[in-house]
Amino acid sequence: MNKTDVLKMVAESTELSQKDVDAVLAAYANLVKETLTSDKTEKVTLPGLGTFSVKHVGERSGVAALAGGKAWTKPEHDELKFKISSSVKEI
Repeated sequence: MNKTDVLKMVAESTELSQKDVDAVLAAYANLVKETLTSDKTEKVTLPGLGTFSVKHVGERSGVAALAGGKAWTKPEHDELKFKISSSVKEI
C-alpha cells in the first residue's frame, strides 16, 4: 500500500480531504522528530498503535568476512525506535 492509497483510505473513513489527512500526518511526523530530537528521554505515542522513542546504540566494529577481511567501525549514534502496542501485536 503506497502513500496515496493510505491518504485515500483515511480520507474516506474520516470525511476529511486527502490534503488534510496528508497535512495531519506530516505534522505528526514533524512532532515526533522535533520532540525526540530535543528530549531523547521523551516518548511519543501513536494512539492505538504504539510508541516512538530514542534508542542509543554504542559503537560497533568487526571484520567483514565477505569483503576480504576488511575491518569496519560504526560510531555510536541514536536510532528511532517504535514499540508496537500489545493490543495490535496479534492480528
